[in-house]
Amino acid sequence: MTTRVILLMMATCLSMTAEAADETLPLACQGTVTETMMEEEKKPEPVSMGIIVNFTNSTVKGFGNPDPNEDFPIKITVVNEATISFQGKRPDNPKAATDRRIEGTIYRVTGDVNATDTLTNLKASKIAYSTRYVLKCRPTQQM
Repeated sequence: MTTRVILLMMATCLSMTAEAADETLPLACQGTVTETMMEEEKKPEPVSMGIIVNFTNSTVKGFGNPDPNEDFPIKITVVNEATISFQGKRPDNPKAATDRRIEGTIYRVTGDVNATDTLTNLKASKIAYSTRYVLKCRPTQQM
């Protein structure tokens, strides 16, 4: 093999690796989480968490309950140079008395993330529980 062929193969491999890395954006985040239950807001608590932005399937993971039964898709709704906005809703269950939604924005330039996880009592049309995330995130490598 010539040097030119070897260099071309190396460039192709590096390009494929870079493309695979661009499909997901793992973030390491620190900040505060504030819970509100029955209109009573608790004191903000420190939090350290990971968020995965998957551009291939247009989803964000890392917010809400880690219980797999409560894990639902949080879809990316807007992507541009400055922001990634997302929102998701627990799948409809006709027997459910609650509605759960997660929505927020990742500010790509500053690393700021603001998100809210809200549980609404459908019978009372009132927010039963909400969690507000105020985070500072940085890109990281997945383990």
